[in-house]
Amino acid sequence: MEYLVVSDNHTFMISNHDGDIPVEDTPLGLYFYDTRHLSGFQVRLNGQPLELLASSDEHVYHAAFLLTNGASASGEEGIDRQTIAVRRERVVHEAVFERLTITNHNRAPIECDLTVEVAADFADMFVVRGFAGGPRDSIEPVEYQGDRLRFIYRGADDVVRTTDIHLSAIPDTVDMLGAEAPPPSPGPQGEGARRLRQLPVPARAQVHWRIALAPRARWTVDLTITPAINPPEQQHSSAGSSFEAALEAVRASYRAWDDAAAIVTTDNPAFNQLLRRSSHDLRALTARFGDHALPVAGIPWFAVPFGRDSLIASFQALWFQPDLARGTLRYLAAHQGTQDNPWRDEQPGKIMHEMRFGELANTNSVPFNPYYGSIDATLLFLMLFAATVRWTGDVNLYHDLLPAALHALDWIDLYADADEDGYIAFEPRSTAGLRIQGWKDSRDSVLHPDGTLAEPPLALVEVQAYAYAARTWMADLLERMGETDRAAEARAGATTLKERFNADFWLEEEGFYAQAIEVGKGAIREITSNPGHALLCDILLPERAAQVAARLTAPDLLSSWGVRTRSAADPNYNPMSYHNGSVWPHDNSLIVWGLARSGFRDEANEIASRLVAAAAHFRLYRLPELMCGYDRDPDTFDGPVPYPVSCRPQAWAAGTGLMIVRSILGLEVDALANTLRLAPRLPPWLSWIEVQNLRVGERRVHFRATRAGVEIMSDGGVDIRVEG
Repeated sequence: MEYLVVSDNHTFMISNHDGDIPVEDTPLGLYFYDTRHLSGFQVRLNGQPLELLASSDEHVYHAAFLLTNGASASGEEGIDRQTIAVRRERVVHEAVFERLTITNHNRAPIECDLTVEVAADFADMFVVRGFAGGPRDSIEPVEYQGDRLRFIYRGADDVVRTTDIHLSAIPDTVDMLGAEAPPPSPGPQGEGARRLRQLPVPARAQVHWRIALAPRARWTVDLTITPAINPPEQQHSSAGSSFEAALEAVRASYRAWDDAAAIVTTDNPAFNQLLRRSSHDLRALTARFGDHALPVAGIPWFAVPFGRDSLIASFQALWFQPDLARGTLRYLAAHQGTQDNPWRDEQPGKIMHEMRFGELANTNSVPFNPYYGSIDATLLFLMLFAATVRWTGDVNLYHDLLPAALHALDWIDLYADADEDGYIAFEPRSTAGLRIQGWKDSRDSVLHPDGTLAEPPLALVEVQAYAYAARTWMADLLERMGETDRAAEARAGATTLKERFNADFWLEEEGFYAQAIEVGKGAIREITSNPGHALLCDILLPERAAQVAARLTAPDLLSSWGVRTRSAADPNYNPMSYHNGSVWPHDNSLIVWGLARSGFRDEANEIASRLVAAAAHFRLYRLPELMCGYDRDPDTFDGPVPYPVSCRPQAWAAGTGLMIVRSILGLEVDALANTLRLAPRLPPWLSWIEVQNLRVGERRVHFRATRAGVEIMSDGGVDIRVEG
């Protein structure tokens, strides 16, 4: 589905490219903290839809739409087609600021009716996505007074949610279309019960203005739409803030983001576009929760903190914008598991998978407040913690979060290996949680060659690699901080794990590693992208790493646009599936960095080149969450085939371009030792790459890498080591 997004902090709106949100059943709408605060927002001229001339959403916080009257909106008023211009502009900054400007291009005066229809269903995101419903109250009648509309929903979770609309011009008439209480939800009740999806009936209102315009005259109205949770009784919309003030405020926040981030330029315009998009999409997806700002996973479905997604996106951006990692680590540490709770798949020391804020989560109808059903988030937390302290030299972060890191290490020892076979495996306990708890979390993502589903408990190949990296990276950090005893404890078992892993997961006939081990039954002999992540973690034997690199770049796994999640030679391959043959940019970015770290620079650049080529085919150079696994067909489909419900923007897809830069430069920082290591290997489509404002601790570095070598413009007092 192709849609237009504007977003800032916790507020985002997705619409058609004409700016409309149809009142019909679609996933479009204005969302705030996991609830849809507007389910309809349509503009009509003389009762008819407008024709789209152009739209622009280059800036994620600001969109513009140029529309005109069609034949059906003209005839009965005696107005020729395409003689009235309607310009819509939309800015998101806490609230949504919508400006409508009507211009008369007729040679004579005209009169026309402008109608804005708005609807609010206050649907929980899980209901919009098509999952089960739960307890629900009814929407109150729309309140209207002069220049204000208010939609109110008092939820079954005792939370009052409102949508206030302030109108800069008092309308001539307002029609209240009302709301009906939905029929009772059929099916069983109680914790974890499955219910039929049922979208609530929205409250609706139509606002009408009768406009008289002389030739070339303009008429403008601003609508300020403010979603809120438990607002004071007398609080209405953000009418005190203007369209211009909101636009300047959000622009200033992006300038501050740019000032804090590294600046990357190259001689390849397409790559520059991709990197700019990567940066600003990450900014658009960064939300503040209390004292912590971190990237949410993606719009529209996952605009909430996600353990795995937020950690990986922060890892991708660590060299570029290290503050993301700080915020992610602090937030996840604050919500670390404290008890053994099967409903939430929670265990002491475990890092959460997902935090939800809607009615279903608040009433415990779903276990996502927060939910801990992720086998890898705790390991990725430890990896990012060790990497961030090393990269930033942030000793305060180390001391503040060391207790959380030690609890996470305890979780590995006490809970993650329940059967004590030496491998970290998952077995879901929640009746409403995820069946598969690795990054490929669709129910059919782990299959036997005959197509039967693998049964948990499952030990995934990349999870064992993450466990090895978590232990060894933490041990290295603890040793440097003088914690030798704790370092020894963290490192305990790592050597044994590496030996057993390379014996048990290796598929000799295939020359590759298995996707997983079905505990008690043996290896699942499938060729997937998962082992590519192990290259990051130093767990592979050198000769095996070479075989993995070769296979990842063989035609059955490497498509025209990146590594497929499953080999095209596999009987379970499906290029249109979510995890069984599609191409995920973030998956590829970890593979690219793993290849580069392991010395396979040409293979890394080859995959990176295909991702950059794919980005050029997508609108705004925005890599999607995933794409179908088809190869290029110059005669028919010369570009990548989109996946229908892929999130756009999506945090770890946005981080992909940044990880490619790090791979190309061979970039490593050790702020604790005040060193920066560069080992550039430029692909054929790059002649130079320049980086300014790169942070090494509190210092800043500026350099340019070319085919001839590295030129240091400013070392900032950092020891820069360039390797061949």
